[in-house]
Amino acid sequence: MKINQLRSTWVKLTGSPETHALEARIFHITCLFTIILFSCSIFFNYFIGLYTVSLLLIPGVVAACGVYYLSKAKYRHDLAVTIFCVLGNVLFIAFYFNNSGINGPGLIIYLLYFFLILSIVPKSQRIIWMAINTVIAFMLLGIQHDHPEFIPLKHHDATARYADFAYVYFFTLLIVYFTVTSILDNYNKERLLAVKRAEELEHANQSKTKLFSILAHDLKSPLNSIQNFLEILLEFDVTEQERRTIKTSLLRETKYTKQMLVNLLSWSKSQMDGMKVKQVKLDLAETLDPTLLLQASIAEEKAILLDNRLAKNIDLFADHDMLELVVRNLVNNAIKFTPSGGQITISAEIHGEDCWILIRDTGVGIKKSKHKDIFTLQSSSTFGTNNEKGVGLGLVLCKEFITVQQGKIWMESTVGTGTTFFISLRLFK
Repeated sequence: MKINQLRSTWVKLTGSPETHALEARIFHITCLFTIILFSCSIFFNYFIGLYTVSLLLIPGVVAACGVYYLSKAKYRHDLAVTIFCVLGNVLFIAFYFNNSGINGPGLIIYLLYFFLILSIVPKSQRIIWMAINTVIAFMLLGIQHDHPEFIPLKHHDATARYADFAYVYFFTLLIVYFTVTSILDNYNKERLLAVKRAEELEHANQSKTKLFSILAHDLKSPLNSIQNFLEILLEFDVTEQERRTIKTSLLRETKYTKQMLVNLLSWSKSQMDGMKVKQVKLDLAETLDPTLLLQASIAEEKAILLDNRLAKNIDLFADHDMLELVVRNLVNNAIKFTPSGGQITISAEIHGEDCWILIRDTGVGIKKSKHKDIFTLQSSSTFGTNNEKGVGLGLVLCKEFITVQQGKIWMESTVGTGTTFFISLRLFK
């Protein structure tokens, strides 16, 4: 638990991939390590007698905090990096003169500083900053060589000098280790995120292909049937019995086409806008009774008994429209694949903190080979017992709409016996 809290705090300090680019997160890490190093160095240098160096590091800490805030909170990453690089070089020159020059650990720190710059500047600027680093280092060495009196030894004794080198070496080691580790971790996260996005894009492309296939075939077919029926009525003299038969067929085709369009539009909206869930307290029976009454009349046309056994006073925490659409699709499916004279039963069971809604039919059942794809777009649409048509989207919608409510949906089926679909949703507390 503590590890997760530490990781969460670290992400808050450095920025998440959703809010900050990889370069910005690496810069934030660099700033944080710089703040830690400078803060510790203020006390250490004061302890070993380098009072001027301690004073110089105070504005360094303030500057590091400032550029960190500029990048993290104000999203001015490029400006923050430029300020960090310029001030760092100015601070090093002052540090070199006040920390014994070549006789102190200044060049090690300058090399570490250049390593940090390489981690944060754009690729196009690396050569420029390397040239600046080299020129400044050789210039300072030349000044000390020609005028050693300008840069006297500041350490009081050999012990303080050795302690200073040991301290700088230790902190350099830590910063290199943690910076490289953080860069690699962030790189790997970006790589995994790219792989995930590629998979999502591939899934979206498959969905798009499936959608066009649906539009080209499953919607075109019933519309052609409607057109043919209307042409017959207009161009031929038909008997009253034939006219009634055609009207019945027209009504049936129109109902199926409407259901297809409802599912298609619902699915398309969920893909484009994202699903917006409004989970509230719902009385299960009151919510589903109107839908089931309508479905009962549709089932009656096929001589199927729709038995509503939902008990009263079962309160769910669910989205009204989504629950209605899911149950309507499942009952429609049951009617579609149940032959005349069959029965469909809708009931509910309480299991701990969840309510299971069961839609059981005495239909043709589903082959085992199709079970694994039944809730995906890989599942192909099939004709019902009376040649009813579908688009293969109904169960996909059911799965997505139940999952987004933190629920579950599954099925059990035996060929020739029937199918039961289960919906599990949370009870309202």
